[in-house]
Amino acid sequence: VVGDQILVASGDGEFYRFGWTPGDIDSVLWRDGTPHEHQPKDGGQFERLIVGMHARGEEVAVIVKGGRVEIRGHADWKIRRSFQIAGAEDVSFASDGSLWFLTGTKLVQTQPDGVPTGVEITDAGIPSALAFAPDGTLLVCDNGPRQQVRFYDVADGTPKLLRTFGQEGGLSAGTPGEPLPDKLFGPAGAGMDAEGNLYVALSFDSRNPTGGCVIRSFDLGGKLRWECANYAFSVVYDAVPAVGGLEVIGPREVFFLPENAKPGAWTLRALTVDPATQQQDPRQSKMLVQATTAVRDLAGQRYLFTWGSGGNSPMEVTRLNDRGLLGRNVATILPKDGVWAWEVDAEGHIWRETEGGTKIIRHKFLGAESNNPRWELNQPETWSAPPGMTEVCRLAYDTKTDTLFLSGYTSEFPKPKGHWGLSGDALVRVDGWLNGKQTVRWTAPLLPDDAKLSPKAFCHAGDYIFAAACQPTAGQRGIIYVYSAADGKLVGRISGGKEYTQQTGWIDLSHGLRVRQLPDGRYCLTQEENFHGKVLVILWTPAA
Repeated sequence: VVGDQILVASGDGEFYRFGWTPGDIDSVLWRDGTPHEHQPKDGGQFERLIVGMHARGEEVAVIVKGGRVEIRGHADWKIRRSFQIAGAEDVSFASDGSLWFLTGTKLVQTQPDGVPTGVEITDAGIPSALAFAPDGTLLVCDNGPRQQVRFYDVADGTPKLLRTFGQEGGLSAGTPGEPLPDKLFGPAGAGMDAEGNLYVALSFDSRNPTGGCVIRSFDLGGKLRWECANYAFSVVYDAVPAVGGLEVIGPREVFFLPENAKPGAWTLRALTVDPATQQQDPRQSKMLVQATTAVRDLAGQRYLFTWGSGGNSPMEVTRLNDRGLLGRNVATILPKDGVWAWEVDAEGHIWRETEGGTKIIRHKFLGAESNNPRWELNQPETWSAPPGMTEVCRLAYDTKTDTLFLSGYTSEFPKPKGHWGLSGDALVRVDGWLNGKQTVRWTAPLLPDDAKLSPKAFCHAGDYIFAAACQPTAGQRGIIYVYSAADGKLVGRISGGKEYTQQTGWIDLSHGLRVRQLPDGRYCLTQEENFHGKVLVILWTPAA
């Protein structure tokens, strides 16, 4: 930010300029931009080419991937000078015109032309960002074991550590996973204003869209002033009853939604993975394929099942509350072929399709030893798809009635040319799947959206089957069709209410809808919403 301008560099090499009235974020307006100047070598595949930028006065310093530093005039974006700083990842102008660079685990100072001054900071842990406060103090985010912001006096050429902010150890400090304001995680940026208020940006992975973004502001005494947070992007949570309301649980988060709360009145109860100490946990290292969640209470423990959008991901199992509030990965189910239909029934048995949707598999839950759950992975039960069904795309098993619900394509509802990754055009109910004679009770059509696409996801709960439309239906986004589980007939549809006024995107996860019947008979639906990066929680009471 330079006065009444906000300068932005995109990861793939474009520069943007916005105008605003300082202090009024709603006044931001587009002014101009530049075309791509740093094209990827392969001719177009996305690559993070601009890795750092900072502006001061009339100049803006830009770091291009590979260590090239360009000093540009921000009025015209033209390069005034350039030089090489090996390993440079972030940059900030000092008030004396010198530049400070983040390079690996060091921070180095250079003259305006890039010549090193010999002044370095080497005790910043694993630095992830740097910035200067108005009084000249250098702020450094330490994304190492300490998970803190460090403050340095660099005025006389001999850097001195003045203080730190944040509990040492971040999320693992105190009660592990307890999300206190001063327990930082993945610090990705920090700054101060003229009044001494501190601003800290946090993320599980600041270079990945699934990393989430949390911005907190603290006063001079370290007390939280406010927080803006977005934990969800292209993900769907599961909801379970809790004392006084609902717990809404994602791959890394546990929220509490009080009974009769106003929309948005949730609180964060836990963060279940620590990016500093659990880097190899799939929910941290492979979050792109951990988008769907299912929570099951098995053998006296609560487990979280997570998997991706379908066709390319394993199912991961996490034991929640393993160390404090943190979870621990305890199992990975990785079939040799891609899976589009995953599900975990109420007793913990894992269901899926295989061989292009022509067969159905159940991995039986075998219990837990030393808090480690086990499934029959070597010789799972296997069945052919029901007669007339040519491809199984999704499935759900009801343990109470021994009923298997499947969606996909049949001889009556064949697969249209070009359809890919959808739930299919047919919904099938089969009774007596495990304990009796398998009988197809009914086959019903799944209604398409305006683009003639079948739903993206379906779930069964209680007396109903819920199917989430992929694209707008009758001009409305986020439509959920409700069918009777007894006969497959359409009961009605749920559409976005005034709470989010149709501000929702397509459903693009293979299991982007989760549904649970609550003890009082209501249904809780959690739905992916990737347009504005959130998860919708819908409570529905069927008509008497």
